[in-house]
Amino acid sequence: VRMQRVPLPPENLMRRVGWHVNARHPADVFEERGRDQWRFIKSHLPDEWSFEGKRILDFGCGVGRVLRHAVAEDPEGEFWGCDIDTRSVEWLRGHLSPPAHIFQTGDWPPMQQADRHFDLIYAFSVFTHLVDSWSAWLLELHRVLKDDGVLIATVFGPGHSSFAGESIDEDIIGMNVLFPAAAWDAGGPLILHSEWWLRTHWGRAFEILELRPGEPAGPPPLFGQSV
Repeated sequence: VRMQRVPLPPENLMRRVGWHVNARHPADVFEERGRDQWRFIKSHLPDEWSFEGKRILDFGCGVGRVLRHAVAEDPEGEFWGCDIDTRSVEWLRGHLSPPAHIFQTGDWPPMQQADRHFDLIYAFSVFTHLVDSWSAWLLELHRVLKDDGVLIATVFGPGHSSFAGESIDEDIIGMNVLFPAAAWDAGGPLILHSEWWLRTHWGRAFEILELRPGEPAGPPPLFGQSV
């Protein structure tokens, strides 16, 4: 049984999660990107994966760009979404809950969920912006993820040799913060990661099953990010 079509959020909330730049019809871009990204996430799951009986968290869900397609295409799963933005959370609570469970987080953990609560967590364009809290949130996701659970997260940097016309060197980047003072409504800071840095530091908490480097000026659904 398919759920009824969820209305589109206000344009100012869609703009907060991007994908509107140079778009003549931001709502169409919002819909298309969310649908493509949900299907991209599913393409990384094991062949035998079933959503039935599973709990899935959209970490940093914004106003539901991906989550709206997840609950529509795979209603047998139990979907959760969280974000720090009050306006986005309130809109989702009014339009996508139920079936989704929506809650707000602070800038820092913890979340209220018990240990090993989720089977799958995905984070699209979240760790690309976390400057000081990245390790605390990574450990918090480790806490609420089941022992055999899967985390799918995007990052920016691996696979790139330049950014904004400036050369970047994979061997020396580590974790490099660009635009540290940028306001969140303007996109916030941007983080570049090196593959060696991710394997060294993220690898202390998670077994990295795959790291797919981004492609400069890459196509949808990643637009140059790595996963």
